[in-house]
Amino acid sequence: MTMHEPLHPGEIVKDALIEGAGLNVTEAASKLGISRTALSRLLNGHAGISPEMALRLSKLLGTSIEVWVNIQAQYDIWKISKIANKIKVKPLGKAA
Repeated sequence: MTMHEPLHPGEIVKDALIEGAGLNVTEAASKLGISRTALSRLLNGHAGISPEMALRLSKLLGTSIEVWVNIQAQYDIWKISKIANKIKVKPLGKAA
């Protein structure tokens, strides 16, 4: 089954913080305790959601860490599935 292209996790964070909470990038970065540059990289799709960022987002937005980790994982799975046929690995034989 082919998975449709998911949004980059930064788009979901942008929806939650900028559009949803009405913050600008500088305010959101300050509330998260990170640099404006770090948040901009995420929002613009140049970085992903690290476990630490997932924790920061969960604390700020009152969600679980797993929500953010899962969003990133689903995106990563989709992305790697696009090149899966290029990765050659010989399966292990059956154990004796």
